[in-house]
Amino acid sequence: MKRALLTLALLATPALTGTASAQTAPAAAPTTAEQKTIEAITARSDRGFSLRVPAGWTPLKNVPDTDVAFAFKTVGALRPTVTVRTQDVEPSIKATLADFRDLFAGQLIKEVPKLKMLGEKTIRVNGTPAILWTYTGDGEGGGVRWSQVFTVKNNRLYTVTLMIPNGAPADLIESGREILNSFALTGK
Repeated sequence: MKRALLTLALLATPALTGTASAQTAPAAAPTTAEQKTIEAITARSDRGFSLRVPAGWTPLKNVPDTDVAFAFKTVGALRPTVTVRTQDVEPSIKATLADFRDLFAGQLIKEVPKLKMLGEKTIRVNGTPAILWTYTGDGEGGGVRWSQVFTVKNNRLYTVTLMIPNGAPADLIESGREILNSFALTGK
């Protein structure tokens, strides 16, 4: 019963895993002057998180179903992106991180063509248990590698999704890892 309620509560909000919005968000590239003067952007949200994004990543506005989104310049046919999405969870459902893991695993199979799960790791974000997934599949315009962190704190689900097109240079991949590692819960 709990799983059915959890599924209904979360599916009422579209883009559960954030993969679709991570692929298609348009944005203008930063100018050379902006890249030279901005070393990093720290996005702080009243939704209880912060994220540090290195120079070269452009903040995106009005991306559906996301709290914050950033994009890098196009690699092949796709723009690398990072999104953070928060969802409040009804306390009466008493959903656990394991419940979300199972629900997301079922959704990925349906949403990601040619899905190949590369790894799952239990990590901590500010002491709070979280799950880190790495997987590949077909995105809109080519092969993609996703890294996704999700955690639950104070009846709020946090999902951070990094999308990097296949063939991206090593420094871009490292930049993406830095972004994921910077994700922090701020206690609100």
